[in-house]
Amino acid sequence: MSVSVIVPARELNAYGRRCVERLLALDPAPEVIVVTDREEAGLDPGVVGVACAGSTSEKRQAGLERAHGDLVALIDDDAYPHPSWLDVAARTLDDPTVGAVCGPTLTPGDDAELELLSGRVFASPLVAGPHRWRYAPLEPRDVDDAPSVNLVVRREDALALGFATPVRYGEDTIFCERLLRRGLRIRYEPDAVVFHSRRPLWRRHATQVWRWSRRRGAFARSIGGNSLRLSYFAPTALVAAAAAYPLTRGEARRGWWLAAGVYAAACAAAGADPRPSRWARVSGGIALTHAVYGVGFLLGYAGVPLPEQREAAR
Repeated sequence: MSVSVIVPARELNAYGRRCVERLLALDPAPEVIVVTDREEAGLDPGVVGVACAGSTSEKRQAGLERAHGDLVALIDDDAYPHPSWLDVAARTLDDPTVGAVCGPTLTPGDDAELELLSGRVFASPLVAGPHRWRYAPLEPRDVDDAPSVNLVVRREDALALGFATPVRYGEDTIFCERLLRRGLRIRYEPDAVVFHSRRPLWRRHATQVWRWSRRRGAFARSIGGNSLRLSYFAPTALVAAAAAYPLTRGEARRGWWLAAGVYAAACAAAGADPRPSRWARVSGGIALTHAVYGVGFLLGYAGVPLPEQREAAR
């Protein structure tokens, strides 16, 4: 089956050029569609350039409308594929009950240290929980939500459902929910590997977590479905428990401190590293991720408007 790969980006930077180079090196090379805010000059032969100044989901929709492949693969510009990525996806999609294929997104080993540590935070069982398959090769399974940094679908299904959504981030969750409601399965295959450079600790990592959590909370409130897993509510419960400290007295306060000690020990164990600086950063990054996600999810679930919703209301 022929494949079209859609790469959305504001502009084609060094990460994006790395992505395109690795895609063109696949055998056979797929159709590569790069969608940027403005028309890109100097694209490699065989690369289709599309100009679209909209959101990421609108860029993917614009790329879809130019795609010719039987399959459409989604990848981010700061990621690149394992050589067998598309072969694994194509074999899996031979099953007509499977509507999409995803796989783990691994942090490249040559990334900068703070990017590698961010990847360790995401891959930690304390952060990823039951979704750790997104960051590590685990056993094959059906899933109900997959990141669009590593997602392959049939073009006919993509055209029927559409990639465009009214939200700026988290459009992959909405698309996966559409697939499920169409009666199709989303299959995770550990060999469908994509390498994904992370946002470095601390600020950029936290900003990305904030964006994810705000939309996840909003989706849990307005859509339900694949956003109603208890694991998504857990960080908010943790934040609420931490905020309850001033209300505790006596035995309850001693219990609070005991629970806080257990949590701190768990974060410390999860971040263990021979180098103390790395250990402290990973352990602290886990706690930071919980706190940011917990507050962001709560605001989204409470109905606080997303930035794009506020802009649309003006």
